[in-house]
Amino acid sequence: MLPLRAEKRQATRSRVLNEARRLFEQRGFTATTIRDIAQASDVSVGTVMAAGDKPALLVQVFDDLIATEHDARSAPPTAGTCVDRILSIVDPFVTIFTDRQDLARAYASILVSGTHSSTLFTKLASRLVDEIRAAIGGSDDAEAYATANAAYVAYIGTLFSWSARHGADSRELIAALRATFTTICERKS
Repeated sequence: MLPLRAEKRQATRSRVLNEARRLFEQRGFTATTIRDIAQASDVSVGTVMAAGDKPALLVQVFDDLIATEHDARSAPPTAGTCVDRILSIVDPFVTIFTDRQDLARAYASILVSGTHSSTLFTKLASRLVDEIRAAIGGSDDAEAYATANAAYVAYIGTLFSWSARHGADSRELIAALRATFTTICERKS
């Protein structure tokens, strides 16, 4: 009996997150209410709140988008320049942000506020740092990890800074990332 209850709870949670994502993308974060999500999910407001408050729902939605994209990717690239290899690692995540600028701005704001946590800074961060280290061509030494971590932190900072600007052009983001990664790759050479 217990597994069935857990499965139902997970199915309800998934429905709430799917409807939250749909409404956030259709109406925007600010215009969407918990009550809207509850109605669209055919559950009570309390059930939605059990999944998280509105900022927590957005963080979960974005984290799920990012995790799904990361899991769908093939092995990290080995061809091309150091800069091109790193850009190819982060490109899917950049696309998530550039395709959803208003939601990306809200997501970044929530994370910067420190009120909600994200796998972006834990599990996914570790995976990306490892991939960036391999793309840079670093060994397993401390300097290679420090360089890859610096590239990751610069990437997150650039991404969040870009998302904070209304009407920012995605080409500016790519150019800024290219410049940052060029500096890091040239220092490594």
